[in-house]
Amino acid sequence: MNKKAMALAVTLAIPALVAAQEANQPEPKMQRVEVTGSSIKRTDTEAASAVQILTRDDIEKTGQTTALGILTATSSISTDISSASASSGSFATGSSGVSMRGLSKVATLILVNGRRIAPYGLADGAQQNFTNLDAIASDAIERIEVLKDGASAIYGSDAIAGVVNIILRSNYEGFQIKGQYSEAPHFNDARNRNLSAIWGYGDIDKNGFNTYLTAEAYKTDGYSQADQAALYPAWHRLTPGRSTYDAKSSFSPTGNYFLSSTNIVAAPGCPASDIDPADKLCKWDATAYNGLRTDNKRHSIASSTHFRIGKDINANFEVTTAGETSEYIVAPFSMSNGSATSSQSVWYNAIAGKMVGPFSYPKLPVGHPMNPYSTPTEYRARLMDTGNGFNFNRTDSDQQRVMLALDGTIGGWDWKSALGYAHSSATKATRAVSATGYTNAIVNKTYQFGKQNDAALLESMFPVRTTEGEAKVKFFDATVSGTVAQLPAGPLNVAFGTDIRQNAYWMKSSDNVLRGELVGVFGLQVDDSRNEYALFTEANVPLLKGLELNAAIRADKSGDFDAHLSPKLGLRYTVNDSLLLRATASGGFRAPNIVESGNGLGRSSVATGVNDLRRCPVANQLNALVQNAAGATTADKAQANSFRNAECSAGLPSFVSSNPDLKPEISRSVTLGAVWEPVKNWSAGLDYYFIERRNEIGTRGVTDILKGEASLPAGQLIRIDNTANDNEFLSLVKKYAPNNTINYGGVGQLGLVYNPYVNSGRTRVSGFDFDASGRFKFMDTDFRLKLDGSYVWKYQNYSQALNAYDENIAGTWDFYDFPASRLKTVTKLFMKKGDFDHSITMNYNSGWGNNSNSSPTYCVTQKVAPENMATCNHVGSNTTFDYSLTYSGIDHVKLSLFVNNIFEQDYPITWRDGYVAQYRRVSVAATYKF
Repeated sequence: MNKKAMALAVTLAIPALVAAQEANQPEPKMQRVEVTGSSIKRTDTEAASAVQILTRDDIEKTGQTTALGILTATSSISTDISSASASSGSFATGSSGVSMRGLSKVATLILVNGRRIAPYGLADGAQQNFTNLDAIASDAIERIEVLKDGASAIYGSDAIAGVVNIILRSNYEGFQIKGQYSEAPHFNDARNRNLSAIWGYGDIDKNGFNTYLTAEAYKTDGYSQADQAALYPAWHRLTPGRSTYDAKSSFSPTGNYFLSSTNIVAAPGCPASDIDPADKLCKWDATAYNGLRTDNKRHSIASSTHFRIGKDINANFEVTTAGETSEYIVAPFSMSNGSATSSQSVWYNAIAGKMVGPFSYPKLPVGHPMNPYSTPTEYRARLMDTGNGFNFNRTDSDQQRVMLALDGTIGGWDWKSALGYAHSSATKATRAVSATGYTNAIVNKTYQFGKQNDAALLESMFPVRTTEGEAKVKFFDATVSGTVAQLPAGPLNVAFGTDIRQNAYWMKSSDNVLRGELVGVFGLQVDDSRNEYALFTEANVPLLKGLELNAAIRADKSGDFDAHLSPKLGLRYTVNDSLLLRATASGGFRAPNIVESGNGLGRSSVATGVNDLRRCPVANQLNALVQNAAGATTADKAQANSFRNAECSAGLPSFVSSNPDLKPEISRSVTLGAVWEPVKNWSAGLDYYFIERRNEIGTRGVTDILKGEASLPAGQLIRIDNTANDNEFLSLVKKYAPNNTINYGGVGQLGLVYNPYVNSGRTRVSGFDFDASGRFKFMDTDFRLKLDGSYVWKYQNYSQALNAYDENIAGTWDFYDFPASRLKTVTKLFMKKGDFDHSITMNYNSGWGNNSNSSPTYCVTQKVAPENMATCNHVGSNTTFDYSLTYSGIDHVKLSLFVNNIFEQDYPITWRDGYVAQYRRVSVAATYKF
């Protein structure tokens, strides 16, 4: 029976002639193979768990040149982090990872050739250890198997949502070189290039070995907001907080004196071209330094040597290595790092174990050469001597794995084993403001404005800070499988084995961060190792003719934690030659990682985009009075937006410590499905899934904390006195609304939350996966159809404040994935005739609501105009079409053309997220092989 599933609309449209066309084709001989999700070889192409297989041909037709791009071209896998677009402030810059079921990248296990690789050197959020897909050469991939079911009973920790097994080429003879260039025709800054080569020698049957070496290089160019300026639609400016998104900055090279929110004066000497005619302030265009995509360079090398030891043992020696550099576009520093001297910052000294601050940036003292006033004065200027490469943000990483894998057969029993070592390291480096060094340079008048200052002085004001991390994994595994008995309905097959790993991980911020010397910068330190042991067994039991039971159980012991048992049961019932029913029930787990439970000083960080439930509604009302006022200047609107964003899209500092008493996250999952093959070569299937994850390790959700603020223990959430800054906002508002009485009522601004790692969260998600496929030949042309889809029915988080599961957030802005679509489908049509091979792909993502659990009346609260309310409340669906053409009529040469988003469909209006670029992208590739 062929793989694939669902879509009655497709199967009902199958021409009756297809069965006759295919009836006389001989059946291929089925071989026993091991499929992801089981340790037992089998001849059936369908098991109790749904497995999606992407062949090399499928991969090449996507036109994608990264492992991330290949995986996210499916409906069930989403981007969790991307090296191209991750925030420069995130912990795990320079990496890419994926998630399934919206359960984050730590719940999706990534394997390479059936085994783990070392996690990325920098834990995301200073918590999540995950596999960096950028370390995998895309041209070395032979196929990908996606198990859409929990598999802790087979693979152990992390396989809660599913498993992605990336299988590299095992044998290759000859030489091939391939180059690909991609660009958006109407925005050529969005471009990348890829060059790969592979060389292989030896025939395993004739020579007793095969060895190959593949190398790949990839580069994508970064670009800024200024580069994309012409593409922003008019509606983007109307969305909350973005009315002045492209306004020039008052932190200009010449600068301005901020006497109050209603009295700002340009400093003398400002060029006439930089004077804003509306408010007479000295401005500077900073959009060229607002990076939207990173400059990313990476390389990877993979080598595999397949050989035989005697007649019965197959051996494979694999070496992989990869490196990557990501650089962000950043601006020269500005006075007060772009904030007001009346605002306050708090952060954490991890070594002393105490909060730092509140800290306010200094004003120019009386008598300073740049201060013409008789009182200390806030000077808003851009320090241009910190540009031209002085200020930077760069992440470098590397990753390696060496593995020897053996397999063979003894006395009718299959066995396999592997021994290996994996390593990963990463370093993120950038500059930050020294509280002491900056204050001294300004107050002591040693920094000279408008000049190139001494390098040592600049270093004291803006020292380099780093975050470094390294992971090491040593592993050994062994599995034996075979038939133990012949039952009336068929052979009873079993497998058993062991998995032993030693994991070591350290991650550390530079000392100036740990000591709390840098303004608003948070860090961590952790250094530990852990041994992990596992025993597992699995059985395929034929109960009746056509009815098969698969049972597995695995015992894992991780460090000092108690051993954990993960069971799984699966049923597979072949009703007849055209219908298969299947079901699974399993328990999964994720062991606390070293960052969460190991030795160290803990970590401090900032939760971004925080909506202060007590201050944001007030800030929105005040902001609306300025934005809607007749004659309000751009500078004043920008100020009002900044004040509003500080309450409605704020940063909330937090300190988190590791917890050795954590328990593993546990899960239970159920799947029910069917595969139907009405005629040969046409099949459809539908699978329901349900996953509930308990004892989730993490900090309590910020939204949940703020909802239950009144019941928090004293000192867990700290608010700080923001009266001076609030008064500036109120003064600005009264400039346009003199009779305003709206204020914050004495409620302080969010300052710091103490939020330790605990087992507290719960999540449950359910939905459907469906797929369909078919092929036929017509007019000497081979046609293939494929449908791949997923639908999220429910997604709920547990609320500690409510002591119950919260509302279903599937299809709302709060849903973990972006886009927050409930329904995603990928439909492909392949046509091959002679030397021409075409494919057309339709990608569909359903719309979602902007009102959400965190902001149930978002559009009303944000004072969206009535004429825009409908568009704000619901984001429309998104449908795009891709096309590819491959020509192979020239000896040794293959030429390919890929056009993504053929019709240049704009992304739907997203009132809450603002403009999202969606280009038409054209790629050309050439392959030479001999």
